[in-house]
Amino acid sequence: MPGFEGQLDERQIRAILSYIKSTWPRRLQEVQTERTLAEQGGN
Repeated sequence: MPGFEGQLDERQIRAILSYIKSTWPRRLQEVQTERTLAEQGGN
């Protein structure tokens, strides 16, 4: 499978990841948000 280095900019990558996360069950989205906030020092 070919790589995508240099094909997508940061905005496009974030949009793809947001779409993928939107397909997750609600509880999994909540868990991921909690983990992200904890990593960023938000909790």
